[in-house]
Amino acid sequence: MARILIVDDDESITRCLSYFFRDAGYTPMTAATGHAALLAARTNPDLILLDLGLPDISGDEVLRRLKREPSTAQIPVVIVSGEPDAAEIVARSGATGAVAIMQKPVLGSELCAVVDIVLDGRGAGPEDAHGMTPAVGGPLDRQHRQILYRLISGGSSSLVRQVCRHIGADHTRMTWSRAAETMSWADIVGRARQEGLLGEAEGRALLQSASHRPVEQTA
Repeated sequence: MARILIVDDDESITRCLSYFFRDAGYTPMTAATGHAALLAARTNPDLILLDLGLPDISGDEVLRRLKREPSTAQIPVVIVSGEPDAAEIVARSGATGAVAIMQKPVLGSELCAVVDIVLDGRGAGPEDAHGMTPAVGGPLDRQHRQILYRLISGGSSSLVRQVCRHIGADHTRMTWSRAAETMSWADIVGRARQEGLLGEAEGRALLQSASHRPVEQTA
């Protein structure tokens, strides 16, 4: 069972995310400070969710130290921050190696979608607990996993949020209203092509898979 280290000094956030990930078949761990995170990382968790605003050392400094240490350098790190310019903060600091950067507030289902996609590629996902893999409309083959990972790891923050919103809804069997700020899969593919992340054939493959997902209910 994969272990997820949640690094955030807000106890309500770590408590809620711990409950969510435990219910999703993961083993959550928590750390409220940067130093505690670095110590916990020595136990080799499968993935780290890292806030930037920590009370002792900043999250970007934690990321830099994690990637500098050989024993923790290979642990995937997802930045989860309330800073609207989190990507710029990380870039200016010189820290590298984060798989994705997500902006708070973020739904547990969206975070779980990111975690599933990242760990699915490493063979450390929650399949043993649920017998399932993350879905766009059903179980993903290797090509689709690679496409989604590319969108999450290389896309803009707004693209990442849209991808994870859709996958998170599918993963939890949720239905939601198609609000104005929610892009369709066709729009997502178009944005990903604009950002240079998808070729024409890959875009068609992703849309074909998305066409088999459950119909969304509208308000």
